[in-house]
Amino acid sequence: MNTSLNNSKFRLNRMLRQSLFAGIISAAALASGWAPGLYAQSPSLVFGASAQAQDISNEEITSYARSVLAIEPKRLGASQEIKGIAGGSVPRVVCNETSQINRLSGNVRGIVVNYCDQAKKIIETNGLTVSRFNQLTLLQQANPAVKQRIQAELLRLQQAGNQ
Repeated sequence: MNTSLNNSKFRLNRMLRQSLFAGIISAAALASGWAPGLYAQSPSLVFGASAQAQDISNEEITSYARSVLAIEPKRLGASQEIKGIAGGSVPRVVCNETSQINRLSGNVRGIVVNYCDQAKKIIETNGLTVSRFNQLTLLQQANPAVKQRIQAELLRLQQAGNQ
């Protein structure tokens, strides 16, 4: 019985880590301009900025992780809404490219604008600028140590109830 319980805990912990890793990968896709990259097959946010090799404080890691955890459900919701309207396809969208957003149909455009506004507010509410969020995204893509710190913080926040 104890072995079965330990196996169940191990599987649950592993699933949680995989889920968080998928979230990190989604956040890591935030790479080419302040935007929700809403993609047909694998929707993901897309943010862009040049990464600078700077020290990253624990507070920034926490702010980044909190932002990712708060943005991800919004991204998924926006993607699902757009899929419903657009018949399953989700266009790639970059929030700071207004001409691209203006080409979208009215309903889809409204969803994208709302999502972009929400994501920006979440990032700023968590004490980061969009520019710094973008830098951290790019740094975690390029630096395994940064990625590991972010993953550990995501896991900690998830286990603590995302406080």
